[in-house]
Amino acid sequence: MKYNKLKASWMRWLLVSLMVLLAALWWMAQRVEYRTSDEELSSRFTSLAIISKIHRYQVEKRTVRFVEFGADSLPVTILVHGAPSSLSFFSRFYEDTALLRRTMLVGVDRPGYGYSDFGQSVTSISDQARYLQPLLDRYAAQGRKVVLAASSYGGAVVAKVAMNNPDKVSGILFVSSSLAPGEEYTYPISYVIDSPWLRWFFPTLLLVANDEKLSHQKALEDIQDGWGRIQSKVILLHGKADGLIYFSNAEYAKKRLVNAASLKLVPLEGVGHTILWDRPDLIRESLLELVTPQKLRELAQQ
Repeated sequence: MKYNKLKASWMRWLLVSLMVLLAALWWMAQRVEYRTSDEELSSRFTSLAIISKIHRYQVEKRTVRFVEFGADSLPVTILVHGAPSSLSFFSRFYEDTALLRRTMLVGVDRPGYGYSDFGQSVTSISDQARYLQPLLDRYAAQGRKVVLAASSYGGAVVAKVAMNNPDKVSGILFVSSSLAPGEEYTYPISYVIDSPWLRWFFPTLLLVANDEKLSHQKALEDIQDGWGRIQSKVILLHGKADGLIYFSNAEYAKKRLVNAASLKLVPLEGVGHTILWDRPDLIRESLLELVTPQKLRELAQQ
């Protein structure tokens, strides 16, 4: 009898402990956001003496936040992040004075991330591009040269923006970009996360990324007829050891960018889906190449 009471007591303690642990894990998960507030951004870049301006606009009741870094008299480079992420992904470049002397950098929170309606997924690449259209129009209306740069999932969004605006985009940098339908790895846990019984437990940031992931092949198939409309200079940086977004994505895009003004594919041996951390210097050099006029590049090489 005494043994049974001890066993029941132990089981109650174990159940309560498990419930407390799950509650704690859920509480922590809901605070995984990977985004930087307006106040934090302003404070950071004021301390660095770098000009930064925070903006928002609306499209079809969706809010999009973007931030300008550097002088507004320079050509524009719009940086589009992957998933899960936010404009904070490119933070190291917003502080790069070598870049800021040549181009104004613009970081944007893609729909569903950062402060662009955080948590509200947009799984259509065409819709994502439409929500970013006012950003491109803003600088095109000023007669400024616009370069697009993107990582991972953001590459598909940038590609669609360029397809829609061949006369407004002068250059594109694709970094580890997902461009070929089906040529990427999907973790088994993605299907667990998608379960209606379990979604509540995972971070909002991860849910948005997962919604995009599981819809990605169809979303990419929907934009494949537009590659021939891209007429800008293009640089593709991709790790040959990328086990998430396979190197075949870069090869696929290279074959279809038949009307690009110029095209350079840079395969990185032994590098995975980590170019931002492994080779930030190469990203910087590629951006400078895209924003610097040919004559200046030739003079610099003499």
